[in-house]
Amino acid sequence: MKEQFGIILNRLVLGFVFAFVYQIFVVVATSLLSLPLTGHVQDLISGLEKIHSSEGIWFITWWIISTIIITVIAILIVKNKKYIYPYKQEKDIDIPQKITAVTAVVVGAIISFLFFLIDLIIGSMVEINKSTDVQAIYQAALDGDVGPLAISLLFSILAGFILVGVISKTSKVTSITNEIDFIHIPKITKLLNKKPGDSKTSSDTVGLHPGALVHVGEKLVEKVSFDHIEYDNKKFSRHTKDNVDECLIPHDESTVTWTNVIGVHDADVIHKIGDHYSIHPLVQADIMNTELRPKIEDHEDYLQIILKLPHILSNNELFMEQISFIVGKSYVLSFQETKDDVFEPIRERLEKYVGKIRERRGDYLAYALVDAIIDYYYVVMEKIGIQTEEIEEDLMQNPTPNTLQIIHTLKQEMIILRKSIWPTREVIDRFDRMESEIIQDSTRAYLHDVYNHTVQVMDNIEGLREMIGGMLDTYLSSIGNKMNEVMKTLTIIASIFIPITFIAGVYGTNFSYVPELQWEGSYFVMLGVMLIIVVIMLFWFKNKQWI
Repeated sequence: MKEQFGIILNRLVLGFVFAFVYQIFVVVATSLLSLPLTGHVQDLISGLEKIHSSEGIWFITWWIISTIIITVIAILIVKNKKYIYPYKQEKDIDIPQKITAVTAVVVGAIISFLFFLIDLIIGSMVEINKSTDVQAIYQAALDGDVGPLAISLLFSILAGFILVGVISKTSKVTSITNEIDFIHIPKITKLLNKKPGDSKTSSDTVGLHPGALVHVGEKLVEKVSFDHIEYDNKKFSRHTKDNVDECLIPHDESTVTWTNVIGVHDADVIHKIGDHYSIHPLVQADIMNTELRPKIEDHEDYLQIILKLPHILSNNELFMEQISFIVGKSYVLSFQETKDDVFEPIRERLEKYVGKIRERRGDYLAYALVDAIIDYYYVVMEKIGIQTEEIEEDLMQNPTPNTLQIIHTLKQEMIILRKSIWPTREVIDRFDRMESEIIQDSTRAYLHDVYNHTVQVMDNIEGLREMIGGMLDTYLSSIGNKMNEVMKTLTIIASIFIPITFIAGVYGTNFSYVPELQWEGSYFVMLGVMLIIVVIMLFWFKNKQWI
């Protein structure tokens, strides 16, 4: 009982000290901003209601600042509670030594919202002015009305419990917002939208047995779907399926089957397909690991190929999708992460019987799919090339810090493309030279053509890399030139005013006898001389081609 009473007394003191210190900041902010601030989440609500006005912006700005102030005050008071707590036997609270600004805003926002709820509850019970005005509270107590004082004590106790309860969770909030600060706010939305288990890295596979089916990467589709095509030189059929079992029906070896799997995060799907086609467990694990390097391997009955397909997203961000192929004599399995692909022209060629694709086997279909991926690099490079031309124009006209940021982004994208295309060249070269019964001699000529395309893509990427690398030097030169132009302009202006200032200084002296001051019209003569000097100097600067 003594311990419980001591804790309540501690919370009363803590809440009272916090309210006293924080109210000082609110009063100062109210005076400086001339706004009716409350000190809790009501300020954010008021700001959102007036978002289109400057007053609304100030409300929101103050709320963000106030949440940080709340966190700082609360942490300082709780960490130094031994100096203000009447009951000394209470356990210490673990508070992290360092927190980011985002953590401070989150913690302060929680406290602010809980204070807002307390205000609503108390406001529904008593009059607002008596519950919040300190002078009114004590005046009412002197007059014999202890109701407002009791409400104030209750608020302080509740505030103390809220502060200790929220501050004690700071470590957990810090772990959630680890390495996140205001400069990373555009990424916070992505983090909030992610569901637990949606994304894993290679570190999650440490210690697992070989061939463990663990999806490494980000889950980009909710449900795995299947596009199943079966064809020969006489017939063609295409079906979109939602059940993997419908794709595992035995087919005639005289036809070629292409099953395109959209989504590689479901281990059951990969395992069923692997068992049906007798795919090695390590190959199944590679299909689910989207962080692998492009490669090709011969497993006698089938070939395993892993390539990277570049995508330019709507926000001009580069995304590299991993495409895995299992190539047999009469079948091809393709596994992709997203619904967007570059294989629709291949499907149209199969359906409309364009070219020799329906007369060939699985190796030719694999060649066509690989060729489509390599060709799409040209599309991506063209988009990057257009963006590069726009940046070059900005560099010549008006370079800004945003231009520099775009240049750095482009450099990173070219590094990613280069890292993916270099091993891809090795894959295509080995695909062409590989001694395998699956690859027919008639297909090798086409594979050699794909290899040539890959080399050309590499050359284009290297050219873009050098161009983008030179853009940084151009940016620095442009900024230097702009600075020189500004300095030249300011120097010319200062040079023009030097003789004028000298004349004004001479005739602005306090000597009692200056002969020229007694001349009639001397003031206009002085202005005329100044004007002549300005004209002469401008003519001289123009003659020197300085302006």
